[in-house]
Amino acid sequence: MADHEVGMYRATDSQSEQGCQRQALIWNRLSKKALLRVAVGLSAALGGFALLNVVTDRGMMLMTVEDVGVKDEDKAVFRHCLCVFDIDRTLTAKQGWAEKCKDHHVTELAGIQDEAYAKGTMIVSELAQSMSASFCGKCYHGIVTAGIASGPNSLEREHILEFLGGTGRTRTDFWQDIKFQPETDIQSSLVVRAKDGNKQDTVRKMVQWWRTVKKIDIKDGDVYFFDDMAENVKPFANTGLNAFQVSCAVRGPAEKLPGAYDGKIGGCGGAFSELDQIAAKKGVHLCPKSK
Repeated sequence: MADHEVGMYRATDSQSEQGCQRQALIWNRLSKKALLRVAVGLSAALGGFALLNVVTDRGMMLMTVEDVGVKDEDKAVFRHCLCVFDIDRTLTAKQGWAEKCKDHHVTELAGIQDEAYAKGTMIVSELAQSMSASFCGKCYHGIVTAGIASGPNSLEREHILEFLGGTGRTRTDFWQDIKFQPETDIQSSLVVRAKDGNKQDTVRKMVQWWRTVKKIDIKDGDVYFFDDMAENVKPFANTGLNAFQVSCAVRGPAEKLPGAYDGKIGGCGGAFSELDQIAAKKGVHLCPKSK
C-alpha cells in the first residue's frame, strides 16, 4: 500500500491561532485513529518552530521532522521543577514494533536510526510526543540514560532534544558521556551511559548542576524521574526524589543486556497517562506487575 501524504503543520509562538486553523484543515482529512496520533505528535512542537511531514501507512503515522529550532531560553515560563527521562523504551518504542504499538500512538521516524538493543528505525513513544501537554510541560527537562542515543551528532539525539523542547528546557545541547561511572560530576542535563541501578546518584548530581551552574533552585521533591526498568526506579526510594516506572502497558522481550529477561524493559514506550497527575503522586511508583 503506497504512503498517502495528508498534510503539513508549521507552528510558532506568534502563530498559535493560525496553527489551530491549520490543524483543523489537517484533521478534516484524517481517520479518527490517525487524528489522535497527529494530535499527539503535534504537541511535540512545544511552542518553537517545527515543520512536520505526516504520512499514513496501514493505519500508522510516519513522521519526519525537517527543521526544528526551539529557542525559548529567555522565557520565564517554567516552574522550578525538573522531569528527567530515560530514553530507550521510555521515550522510544522497540524498533520494528510500529504496527504492534500503533494503538499506543507511537510514531515511526522514517530514515532515523536507533542504535539501542537490536537496532532499527527510531519509533517515538506517546510520552515523548505529548510531554508539552503533561505536567512536565511546565518543567525543565533532562536525560539520564544507559544508552548512547545513537552516538555523537546522531539524528536520534537531535530528535530527542527536540521532543524535550530544545535548549529552552534543557539549558544545554551538550551530551555528557559518563562512561558508567556514577561518581562523575555532572555538567549537563543530557547524560548518556549512566549506570543502571545508580541513576539516582546521577540525577542528584544533575540537580546540583541546575542549582550551582544554571542558578535554578529546584527542590528534591520537585524532581521527577521516568524509566521503563524497575531496577532503575526502586533505588530512588528514600532519596527525596520522585521516580516512576513507565511503559507498563506493553513490556518488551529479553534483549542483549545484563540480567535480561522477558518484560525487564518496556515495549511500546511511555504513555501520556503515565505523566498525568504525577504532582499528586509523590514518591516511587512501579508498574503493578513489577511490585
